[in-house]
Amino acid sequence: MSPLGRRRVRRWVLLASFLAGALVIVVLLVLFATVGAERSSGQVAGVPSPPADAERVEIASITDGDTVRAFGVDDGGLLPRDRDVPVRLIGVDTPEVRPSVECGGAEATRALEDLLPVGSRAWVSVDVEPRDRYDRVLLYLWTEDGTFVNHALVASGAGVALEVEPNSRYADLFASAEASARDADAGVWGSCR
Repeated sequence: MSPLGRRRVRRWVLLASFLAGALVIVVLLVLFATVGAERSSGQVAGVPSPPADAERVEIASITDGDTVRAFGVDDGGLLPRDRDVPVRLIGVDTPEVRPSVECGGAEATRALEDLLPVGSRAWVSVDVEPRDRYDRVLLYLWTEDGTFVNHALVASGAGVALEVEPNSRYADLFASAEASARDADAGVWGSCR
C-alpha cells in the first residue's frame, strides 16, 4: 500500500475511533440522566406510584410520625375542604410523642415533616376500611413527586410495619422494607432496640 493509502486508512481509523468514543459518551449521559430523573421523581424501583384514583390533599399539621391533619383540595373528595381532619397513615407505626416521647418519636415526627411539610400537597388513597376506632381517616400518602410516604417511613426505620386487616394492600411491601431497615440497623432498629 502506498504512503497516501496508509494515511487515508489512518484517518478513517481515527475518525471511526472518535465517533465510537462520542457514541459511548452519549449513551452514558443518557443512562445517567435517566437514573437521575428516576431519583428526582421520588420513586423507588418496585414501590408503587399513586393509583389513578388518588386524590389531592393539603397537609395542615403534623401530629406525630404516623399521623397528620389534612383537608381536601378537590370537591367531593375523601377529605372535607372546609376543615382539616386527622389522617392516620396505613401500614406504619412510629414511636409516640404523647404523653411522653418514646425513643425515636421525635426523629419519626421530623422524618414525616421532611416528607410532607405543613402546607404541602399530597396524593392519598384508601384501602378497605376508611376510618379507625378513633375516627381518623386511614390513608396511604404520596408526595407530589411520587414518594410513597408510608413506605419511606418504614424503609428508613422511622417506624415499623403494622398490618391491621383488612387494610393490608401493601403489607408485604412494608414487611420487606422493615426487614431491610432492621438488617441495616436503620432508625429505631439501631438506636432503640
